[in-house]
Amino acid sequence: MTTLMSKMRRFIMSADGSTTIEFVIWFPLYMTLFLTSFELTYYGFRSVFLERAVDMQVRELRLGQRPADLDELKEEICEKTLIVFGDCERELTVDIRDISTSTWNVPEGPLPCVDRADDFKEPEDVEFGPGGAGDFLLLRACFVTDPLFSTTPWILGLPRDASGGIALVAVTTYVNEP
Repeated sequence: MTTLMSKMRRFIMSADGSTTIEFVIWFPLYMTLFLTSFELTYYGFRSVFLERAVDMQVRELRLGQRPADLDELKEEICEKTLIVFGDCERELTVDIRDISTSTWNVPEGPLPCVDRADDFKEPEDVEFGPGGAGDFLLLRACFVTDPLFSTTPWILGLPRDASGGIALVAVTTYVNEP
C-alpha cells in the first residue's frame, strides 16, 4: 500500500506534460487571432478592389459612356476588379437611382443584394436609371461572397444572408456631365 501511495504522490507532484496544458489552452486562441486577421485582410482587399472597380466605372458613366443595360454594367465592373470574384456577374447587384436635389430623398434600409439561396434572384427594388445631363445619381453595388473560414462571421459579428454569404458593399454618387 505504501508503494502505491508513493507512486501516486510522485504522479501528482510530477511536472511532466505541464506545457501540454498551456499549449491546449493558448493555441486555439492564437490560431483564432491569426485566421481572423487573415480573413479581415482578404475581405479588405476584396472590398478595396470592388470600390476601385466601381469608381473606375463611375468615371466612365459620368463622362457619358453608358452601358446598354444592367448586365453590361455588371460585366464592366467585374472586368475592372483586379482579383477574381468567383461568379461576379451573378453575385453582383448594381442599383443606380436618380436623387432629386430638391428633396434629397435617398433610399433607406439595407442595400438590396442578390439572393443566392433563391438561385441568384435579383432583388425587385433594384433600379437602373442612367439619368440625363446634370442629374445627381447614387450608385450602390453589393457583392455576396462566402467567408474563407466558416467560423469567421460569428467571431467578427458579420451579418450573413440565408445562403451563408457576407455582403461587400460599394456606394458612390456622381453627377452626369452636361
